Amino acid sequence: MERFGFSPKKWYIMFRKLFGRVMGLIDKQKQIIKKEESPAPLFSKEELEILLRTISESNFKGKEVQIVYDLVYKLQQLYIK
Repeated sequence: MERFGFSPKKWYIMFRKLFGRVMGLIDKQKQIIKKEESPAPLFSKEELEILLRTISESNFKGKEVQIVYDLVYKLQQLYIK
């Protein structure tokens, strides 16, 4: 059965070409995004100490606890380096 004058085989070939081009564009975008990622901010030891001390002296409730825990873990990893 032909649609718009193209056989199913021709539709398949056109689809594969189009699919390949779209996937190629997606890969290029991913590479561009990876290149544009900014490096992690650099903090001095004193700045990290102040942040960690301030967080430790604060009160957090409910959902914030997990978020703060993850944040403190990341800050500690930066501090240890």
